[in-house]
Amino acid sequence: MYATLCSEKTKFFSYGWCVLGIVGAMIIPLLYLLTSDTPKIGREQEILSHCLQALYLGHHGIIVASAGYFGQEYSHAALRTTLLTQPSRLKLLCAKFVNNAIIVVLTGIVTSVLVLIVLFIQQDIEWTGSFMIRLLGSISLGILSWIQLAWITSALSIMTKSLIAPVAIMLPLVLGLSHMLFAFFQLAKFLPTLATMNLFALPAINIYLDKWSGLAVQFSWVVLLLMISAWLFTYRNVR
Repeated sequence: MYATLCSEKTKFFSYGWCVLGIVGAMIIPLLYLLTSDTPKIGREQEILSHCLQALYLGHHGIIVASAGYFGQEYSHAALRTTLLTQPSRLKLLCAKFVNNAIIVVLTGIVTSVLVLIVLFIQQDIEWTGSFMIRLLGSISLGILSWIQLAWITSALSIMTKSLIAPVAIMLPLVLGLSHMLFAFFQLAKFLPTLATMNLFALPAINIYLDKWSGLAVQFSWVVLLLMISAWLFTYRNVR
């Protein structure tokens, strides 16, 4: 398993779309903070809100990176070669999802550190221990949502055998399609991109699910799509 993880890590960082997505997940939040007009002296609530809004913008890069990671197996017809190096499809699939989660966590940590450095420079506020604990707790939940969204995108890539299809589905939802659908259908709040809105919004928005219910709904999407994609990956013929 360790050798497979190392191989998958190399495969991830050797593909341009994956690297572009990871860089985007780190750069886009920083650009938001650097270009937004924020007061120099802010309250803890305002600073936490800016931090979470910046992390929310990292979704775009995570979607692109995850779709590229799994989609390259199909777009480059590399899956047959990959299976020759690791014949057990379930082990390969587990290694891919674990590797994807590790990279997303590390990206989230780096992004969070960069965001906090920018906020520390921009904002004149006393960074107390209680505030830092609250901040780290909110960031951890945000990164957890990143992982779940990455796995949903990866599962869609396996199901569609495509790099483009999951991006075409998930990016519009993150960019505003889910909000547009919610304006017409109340059930749209259960979409995976909309369920966790209150993780990244302060104060909480009452029309959306609370953060714990949202995480649970998003996790339900993860379980459903992972089960379908794992079954397809295990039993579908490779061309």
